[in-house]
Amino acid sequence: MPPHLSAHPRRNAAAYCSVLVGLLITAVSAVYVRQSLDERRLRRFDGAVHDGVLALQQRLELNQALLLGVLGLFTGSHYVDREEFDAYMESLELNRDFPGLQGIGFARWLRPEDLAQYDEEVRDRRVPGHTVWPPGPREAYTAIVMMNPLDTRTQRGLGFDMLTEPSRRAAMLRALDTGQMAATRRVRLIPEWEDAQGRVGFVLFVPVYSRPRDTLPDGAPTEHLRGFVYLPITMEDLTDELHFTGYPETIELAVYDGTEVRDDALLFASVPPASIRDPAFQQDVHLGVAGQRWTLRFTARQAFAATSATGQLGTVLGAGLLVTLLLFLITRSQVRARAAAEAANEEQRRLTGEARAAVQVRDDFLSIAAHELRTPLTNLKLQLQLLYRQLRAEAPPDLEKLAQRVQSSERQTSRLANLVDSLLDVSRLARGRLELDLEPVDLDELVRECVRRFETEAQAAGAGLAVDSPGPVVGRWDRMRLEQVLTNLLSNAFKYGQGAPVDVRLRGDATHATLEVKDRGIGLPPEDAQRIFGRFERAVSSRHYGGLGLGLFITRQLVEALGGRISVASTPGQGATFTVVLPRTGPHV
Repeated sequence: MPPHLSAHPRRNAAAYCSVLVGLLITAVSAVYVRQSLDERRLRRFDGAVHDGVLALQQRLELNQALLLGVLGLFTGSHYVDREEFDAYMESLELNRDFPGLQGIGFARWLRPEDLAQYDEEVRDRRVPGHTVWPPGPREAYTAIVMMNPLDTRTQRGLGFDMLTEPSRRAAMLRALDTGQMAATRRVRLIPEWEDAQGRVGFVLFVPVYSRPRDTLPDGAPTEHLRGFVYLPITMEDLTDELHFTGYPETIELAVYDGTEVRDDALLFASVPPASIRDPAFQQDVHLGVAGQRWTLRFTARQAFAATSATGQLGTVLGAGLLVTLLLFLITRSQVRARAAAEAANEEQRRLTGEARAAVQVRDDFLSIAAHELRTPLTNLKLQLQLLYRQLRAEAPPDLEKLAQRVQSSERQTSRLANLVDSLLDVSRLARGRLELDLEPVDLDELVRECVRRFETEAQAAGAGLAVDSPGPVVGRWDRMRLEQVLTNLLSNAFKYGQGAPVDVRLRGDATHATLEVKDRGIGLPPEDAQRIFGRFERAVSSRHYGGLGLGLFITRQLVEALGGRISVASTPGQGATFTVVLPRTGPHV
């Protein structure tokens, strides 16, 4: 057989294999896409259920908060008359936030021995309202004495004893027993005053005592009971304009009283449950409402599952076959181009790495520059503000204080200029090539000078600032770098010290100087003791404390450049102590 004919199948083996692999991938992709579509629909439905439950909870909490606000009106006063009650309700602008509100009322609690006197006061018009009805002997009575809005419809309920209605009685007694808000079971609201159409809903009750319940003697809550604040709510008003994904176009909601789905417990249904045929998804969620349990049934119609992804499976199959054909045509030329592609890819990775490194160097430089310049700029701004206020004062200026302010501003300006000149040294920190200006420095004098600059900040934070130093501690150091170190440590002490005192302690022996800055603030865990000295590292969230995480990194680099070392000892909640140890002879060259 001629060599070129026998070599042909081997030459195209990769192309044939690509066809097989392409077909296999197409089949697997089709299965995966189908499963993904099903999972996405289920996730969309779960998300819609979560949003629906949250939306209904927010509606309930808004109504409960309204009722508790009215409770606060009664608990904050020994006696609330109808004018005060109406004025408070008008201040809430209920028509804006609760457009479907039927009314809020107060039912007075009456013992049998109080009934005759109450009815007599009503008949003599000493107390506005109606006598207690329906009549008849009972162990206890209530009478609706206030309602808002009070109109020709709602005023018909004045004097009604809600203890005579079983559902309301059960809720009122439960509220009385627990001292908490209680809801009735499913009830048809009373036509005329609770709801004009007598729709299905529920009523919330909160007991009102003459003194805080936790101060009442055990077993005698009714002796100090003034009555109940109550709020009737229709389910139509509660669910009106309820919005969540798919509702009400493709997702239906039904609410049942209790933990069982029964027709006689139905509180609300966006459509009759029997009209929903062959649902795509269905989920029941139990919700607690003021001592009662509701069952929320979410049902997704088939239209919910029919998303814009219809036809995606065919698209995947067609695209897979097309890609398979392209792979067959391309694979034959791929081998020759592979070496060139790999070389080009390697070059691209190299160039990309260099570009990222350059961007990182730029970002690091800008971040460090901003952090370093902030402290002198802040101090300079503060001195200028104080100088401006003193010059603007009506009293004759204190020339000595003016001179001090100007001198302090000049020091900060000089310091700022020195920092600008030395910003180029920041890039040398990590490489250990920082240039130092070594000279004899009295660390005691330097510490006291820095502390004086922070006195204003300490007074503003309400924190004490104390220095414990036996006297001069002279060494061969870079004065400006030491000033940077101490400034960073004091700034951190006030930032995380929470207004507690800050102590600076200086000690020296024949060979070393030891500087300690101690605060009594939030502290940090032991595992963060070394991490916080890294670049951009921080032990607390940037949402609560500002900064870029550069201060302690720069501090450590400067201390090590001076031949010293820095450490921290801290316990969470008990503050932190930063210790700097420096050789008095300066860094070893």
